Amino acid sequence: MRGSEKIYKARSKSQFARERYGERMRILYELSWLWETLVIALAAAAVCVVCAMLICKTVKKNLSKKTAAVIGAAAFAGAVLAVIVIARTPMPL
Repeated sequence: MRGSEKIYKARSKSQFARERYGERMRILYELSWLWETLVIALAAAAVCVVCAMLICKTVKKNLSKKTAAVIGAAAFAGAVLAVIVIARTPMPL
């Protein structure tokens, strides 16, 4: 192998490594919306469960774990749907 062929081969290996790294970063960037949606939905579900507990506390009734789980699951699903609908709406400039 001549010197120029070695340089070309080394350059192509490093270029390949950069492309693979760029592809991984692109995948992480594309999935970032998923993590944001999950965090927003979990926060909304936690707020809803805490509000339900406070309401039950003021009425002097006990909130069962099953009811709290149902409220949390419904709030999580509603928050995920809300984020998806809001994300589809274009922002005015």
